Amino acid sequence: MKFGILYNTDYYPEAHGSASRYYEQILEQVQLEEELGFHAVWFGEHHYSGYSFGSPPVIAMAAAARTKRIRLGTGVSLIPFNHPIRLAEEYAMLDVLSGGRLEYGIGRGFLNYSHKIFGVNEDENHARYHEGTDIIVKAWTSKEPFSYQGKFWQLDNYNFFPKPIQQPHPPIYASAVLTPESAIWAGRHGFHLTTGLFVPAPEKVREVIKLYRRTLEENGHNPRDREVSGVFQLYCAATNQEARDQGGRYALQYFKFFSELDRRSAHTSKAFEHYGGGVSRVFAGKTYEDLEKARLLMIGDPEYIIKTIKWAQDYYGVDYLIFEVAQGGEPHDLVVKSLERFAKYVMPEFTQQQAAHGADA
Repeated sequence: MKFGILYNTDYYPEAHGSASRYYEQILEQVQLEEELGFHAVWFGEHHYSGYSFGSPPVIAMAAAARTKRIRLGTGVSLIPFNHPIRLAEEYAMLDVLSGGRLEYGIGRGFLNYSHKIFGVNEDENHARYHEGTDIIVKAWTSKEPFSYQGKFWQLDNYNFFPKPIQQPHPPIYASAVLTPESAIWAGRHGFHLTTGLFVPAPEKVREVIKLYRRTLEENGHNPRDREVSGVFQLYCAATNQEARDQGGRYALQYFKFFSELDRRSAHTSKAFEHYGGGVSRVFAGKTYEDLEKARLLMIGDPEYIIKTIKWAQDYYGVDYLIFEVAQGGEPHDLVVKSLERFAKYVMPEFTQQQAAHGADA
């Protein structure tokens, strides 16, 4: 089991202070996460004031400059809203300048508000996502200048620079949560999968994962060679009550923020029908007890978290957990305490588990 951290954070001036202080604390946490042995840190992309990062490669490059080992991911890079060559260039540079540490998470975006900002028709969402990803992979892997004639982008004898360090290209994690078509597309291309294990529809998420693995096999890819990463909210404390008091209330604040994201501009496209018109609406009306009962939170003492991780391994078949932290205006010192406790009391359980599996092999 790998453990990573995802920053899909919501900014509150009264809690975080200036933008420079806000980013500085995140970067300090990343340095700590490397020291504690986390596998990777991922940065989300959104274009909604104060939510995640408008430019993940910028914050990821700042993190790369302060670290040496921890891998740098995107959770996720929104392909439909960007020119694919621009994305290919920025993330190839990140891979080069970080010494080959990029994990490229990709997705199509779920907020109609973002479609409006960039003037992208939401009915074109899937097609732009697929075409853009195709161009990025060609740019990273073509040994000679290449041409591309697509519906949205055209290239003629284009010579890409710089090539990423990781060959044939950095690992790509395609997002699929509730949309079967996204799981099928990821499986056909042999990409890794990333999904949301905090979504209040665990049985549907599990079916999407099964569909992805089935599609891998049908297209000649070995599922054992592909990772399934899943996202949970994390807070680790000495007791379950302390975890709820210190971390749970900030998770609820984030879910409240998240549940209101698409109120400004609701979806009308069939491309988002699996989300009931808006993915954030699936959290509307959910209480902490609802989320805890459905095992959608990694918020508790070490024993509780260990048990929940093992359940997720068995129920979903995931082998890479990525934890969202620092959400809902959670203070920096509480984030640090949680990370340190998780690394001290939870990680060793799975290091030993991995060693045992290696011995059996």
